[in-house]
Amino acid sequence: MNFPFSRIALPVLLVGATIAGLVASQLTASATNNTTGSPQPDIIVGDIYDYISHGKSGSQSSFSFGSISCNIGDAPLTWTSYNNNHPIISTNLFRLKDGLFEQIGMNWVKQGFAALDQSLCGTCIPTGYSTLGIGCSDPYSAYLNGFQSDLSARSEVNAYSGYFPYPPVLDPSYSGRLARRVIVDNDDLDSALNVGARYFVEIQYLTPEDCMLQGNGANNVSWREVSFSNGSSFGVSFVGATQRAEYCVDAWKSADPGVSISELQLPNDGSVFVASKATQLPNGNWHYAYSVYNRDSEISVRAFAVPVAGNVSLNYKTFKDIDYHSDDVLNNTDWFEYDGLYPGTQRRVMAWVGGSYQDSPLNNAVRWGSAYSYSFVADSAPRTGKVGVFSFKPGAPPYSFVNAQIPQ
Repeated sequence: MNFPFSRIALPVLLVGATIAGLVASQLTASATNNTTGSPQPDIIVGDIYDYISHGKSGSQSSFSFGSISCNIGDAPLTWTSYNNNHPIISTNLFRLKDGLFEQIGMNWVKQGFAALDQSLCGTCIPTGYSTLGIGCSDPYSAYLNGFQSDLSARSEVNAYSGYFPYPPVLDPSYSGRLARRVIVDNDDLDSALNVGARYFVEIQYLTPEDCMLQGNGANNVSWREVSFSNGSSFGVSFVGATQRAEYCVDAWKSADPGVSISELQLPNDGSVFVASKATQLPNGNWHYAYSVYNRDSEISVRAFAVPVAGNVSLNYKTFKDIDYHSDDVLNNTDWFEYDGLYPGTQRRVMAWVGGSYQDSPLNNAVRWGSAYSYSFVADSAPRTGKVGVFSFKPGAPPYSFVNAQIPQ
């Protein structure tokens, strides 16, 4: 039987090496400066302001949320309906429960079609429906963001370059209230099963004119806390204000200041973030929770590994991904769990590994706009150390390192 890391060299992880040019830094979700030297649009999510609970179907429910975008740049943003020079809008839902921060829902992306010239974020210089003017804002209601025929597959989007085909290539038939919207398992929302849980909606805008390839894509995401109530359809309420230019892992840190966040900027690509938290349990053991969040990396993440001393006892290991749905083509096979020695060394690693890109480009990876969660309980107190993040697609070092909370 082949060892699961046979295609991704790992040994330097276990001796604490680092790779030049890969920096582990505390996340600050601020606007990216214009690096081109010429006027550029710069879109942000100014508000998450509306919602529709579309109801239950079997063991799942679907939702959509409204968003208002703002152009805070110094040039109009192209917004045409007949090609791919318009924004797409993704929506994600996360739950914080018992110290675990997990993604529990995602949609197919909304295709933008026209822009209004409103003034949520400042003085608007109007330009008409085919562009979003400087300082202008544009609302897309929950109805529009949940309009199923205008939603397209995430698998066709390159978040780093902002490219997506238009019209979409993948357009399978659909029916029912769930399809293509934010789909969530009812058990993840039932208040009787989720006492003390908190929930967060994240919305991201992507367009070829405003992405990391253009140097202005780091502020295209915002989040807002929500709550749910039981009923024939789940009720939804907003909690607090929209947190502009912040990401889902910032929501976790906002709820728990003990969370550590490190950013991995991949070369000629977007960013991946590793959030971690160690919590002491009443019996003296420690619960370690991790979230690997891909904001806009096309390379994506295939595996995640934590170095662990040989004498540390690990229990209650968990893995949580998010399933693609509505006949998107991506593979949803859960990752392989490995707790043991790395081949050729006496160094131990706790790792979760997905299928390789070489085996199939559709294998399950932490792709843009998603966060995978991992946890275990250890009988060792935490320290700051290096964890391994392994590239899925070619184009980056096979493995990289960021700081996180790990067992001593």
